[in-house]
Amino acid sequence: MDKRDKTLIIVAIIICVVICCLSPFIASGDPDGLEKSAEDAGVPEEKAIAVFESPFPDYTFEPLESIGEVGVLILGVLLTLVCGWGIAEVVKRRS
Repeated sequence: MDKRDKTLIIVAIIICVVICCLSPFIASGDPDGLEKSAEDAGVPEEKAIAVFESPFPDYTFEPLESIGEVGVLILGVLLTLVCGWGIAEVVKRRS
């Protein structure tokens, strides 16, 4: 990987972290369009059957409030990047 690619990856990660830091403060508290339409139409709420409970439901970490949301979002970005990198390495080695 050359220096230009590394710079691009670092800039992309910084942009992702900035978006993670800002999104909890600018996101709407109202439900999204699909949920709102279902509420307006009187569709009963679904009862989900979960195999396991989410460690961070609704992208929150209750003890830390908004800062917890930022932390959970950054953790999600980093986990996604690590998984993508791992998959890319496996595919690269198979080629």
